[in-house]
Amino acid sequence: NTLKRKRKNMKIFTESEALIYKLRELYEKYGYRLFKMSKFEEYSFYMEHKNFLTTENIISFNDLDGRLLALKPDITLSIAKNAKDGENVRVYYNENVYRTSRGIHEYREIPQVGLECIGDIDTYTECETVLLAAKSMAVLGEHFTLDLSHIGFVSALLSCFGLSEAAKCRITALLQKKDAEGIYNSCIEDGIKEENAKTVSRLSEIHGSFENAMKEARELCVCEDAKSALDELSDVYAFLFDAGYGKNINLDFSIINDMSYYNGIVFQGYLENVPKNVLSGGRYDKLLEKLGKKSLACGFAIYLDLIELYSETDTSKKLDFVVKYKEGDDIGSVLKFADSLRENGARVMVVRAGNAVPEAEKTIVFGEDSGEIK
Repeated sequence: NTLKRKRKNMKIFTESEALIYKLRELYEKYGYRLFKMSKFEEYSFYMEHKNFLTTENIISFNDLDGRLLALKPDITLSIAKNAKDGENVRVYYNENVYRTSRGIHEYREIPQVGLECIGDIDTYTECETVLLAAKSMAVLGEHFTLDLSHIGFVSALLSCFGLSEAAKCRITALLQKKDAEGIYNSCIEDGIKEENAKTVSRLSEIHGSFENAMKEARELCVCEDAKSALDELSDVYAFLFDAGYGKNINLDFSIINDMSYYNGIVFQGYLENVPKNVLSGGRYDKLLEKLGKKSLACGFAIYLDLIELYSETDTSKKLDFVVKYKEGDDIGSVLKFADSLRENGARVMVVRAGNAVPEAEKTIVFGEDSGEIK
């Protein structure tokens, strides 16, 4: 009975493989198709759009014809590059990217899963994308949060007060650090009124459960563009709330991606006991514009390397049995005995007595205590 339970609970897939399978199944149900791409891309393409990447370190090499190529550090750029104007693209991917891991400062082959919507992005499409991000987080772990922000709201607020472009860059960098004092000082240095500087600095203090944080954000609305951005966020939250994810959604305006590529809603997903976001996404219409395309776009990526790095040790990888045989034992009988254990789902390794024995639930000396195993 013990062995039968072990067979039932035995993990055939690694944790990442099991998650990838579940995520792919989810995206297929929503009508997304799998996108496959080459491992290589022109190095100059990534250099041209390096601000869009999460890493500055790119592995490059010379092709046989002399072209400088790169192992792909990102999938979204390649999907956007290949999208045609007027075509509605709904794809998901399961690819490896090559870059330094955020958890370990060395080059890694990192499994990444995500999806992209390119083309005619309306309210429903945007809401569904964020919903799929929430559903993906639920696949990754029971306890998660999805933090929403809106670059349009931040941009509108800074523009309303007449801040210079240099000041905007400084303030957005400080906002990511939630540095209210630094934001206030930057505003004063740029010559705006003290009252307005206090309003801008309050941006860094707005984070927490969506409904409470939204009430605070509404108090900062000083122009129609800012109000419109908050209305869009509220529509997305209402969609998620109706789908049963209201308690998982936070509002946090410190989430600021590169404003030259991203616009509109952006979001990040967090798992319990993982100190960094494992999911990141949002609207990136400006990337398509930079690529000379008229399409709109949104999507997200999941960083499976972080989940692997911070997941607890999987004790189920331990062998169930090690069977030790001695000189003179009938090897056919040894194999028969080991196979009888394997038929019940156990993981069994056979070793000769005197050799190193790997970690296992139980070590059996063939012919001596093998009769005790049922």
